[in-house]
Amino acid sequence: MQSTVLSVSSPGASVEMKRFVRATLVATILGALVFVGVQIPVYGYGSAIVSHLGNRIVADGNYPSALAQPIGWGVHLGVSLSYALLFGVLFVAFKKKVLAGLVLAILLGVVTSLITAPAITATISLLSGNGFPNELPQLNTDTGLTLWNHLGFFGIACLAFLFRGKPKSRG
Repeated sequence: MQSTVLSVSSPGASVEMKRFVRATLVATILGALVFVGVQIPVYGYGSAIVSHLGNRIVADGNYPSALAQPIGWGVHLGVSLSYALLFGVLFVAFKKKVLAGLVLAILLGVVTSLITAPAITATISLLSGNGFPNELPQLNTDTGLTLWNHLGFFGIACLAFLFRGKPKSRG
């Protein structure tokens, strides 16, 4: 049985692909902004993920300090895009079912929250030009803001893919 969800040979493939790309971009941008927006009142902008990543990469890599914010936002948006694409591909694989989307959002939120500290450490080290770190921090088992922020991101992704717009009827 062949799936036509993203098949390039089906007549509606172009429309379906546009809807997929739109949902991915909405999830990426809105998810990334909400993620940081939730952190700022709690940690302050200087400690939000964007500033933390940018400042550490610039300091560890001896890059010009003016690049801290663009690098921080670039990394954050890149990770958000990767997460949104991962969610979208899995969501489509599960036939775009609401329950599957909710389960995926919870599972991916928990898993990405668990790997937060090791992933951030590896990202900073690699982008600083220092290679892969010899040691990584333990998994994050805290049930605080990090977990809720990741669950929120994937909740936004779920909504973006569930409500990605109906194809317009022709005629």
